[in-house]
Amino acid sequence: MRFITLVPMLCGLAVVAQAGLNRRFAGQWGLMSAVLLNMVVATAATFAVYLAVRAVPGLWPEAAAGQGRLSGFSPWHLVPGLCGVIIVLGMPWAMSRLGAVQSALLLMAAQLLTSLVWDAMVEGRPATLPRVLGSSLAFMGAAIAVWKG
Repeated sequence: MRFITLVPMLCGLAVVAQAGLNRRFAGQWGLMSAVLLNMVVATAATFAVYLAVRAVPGLWPEAAAGQGRLSGFSPWHLVPGLCGVIIVLGMPWAMSRLGAVQSALLLMAAQLLTSLVWDAMVEGRPATLPRVLGSSLAFMGAAIAVWKG
């Protein structure tokens, strides 16, 4: 198994752990305070990784490519950050009302549907029958868990 195949799994673990911990911290401090601390830590960690990649370009060549060039800026460049806020704010809120399993399954279902559209329209990777069937099965599993949950 190649390391890169573990990265999405680590991301899935991180989404649930982040949302679950933020939900718990929200009970102590309020959701907005928990999210603010989360984003401050994320900004500091991102800045540290950025500095490391800039200092040692061979450390992560894909991340170091194009460093320092911010030409061609458009409002679209702000969308990923806004998506991050939606995820960090929305998942703990959803988990507090639906639970971790239902929230994660709904997240996954939305990711699968969006991924099929993204691959076809943006990346030029067609929605093949195996991709559509696999995504449909996962989507149906999410629907059953939410409906029967």
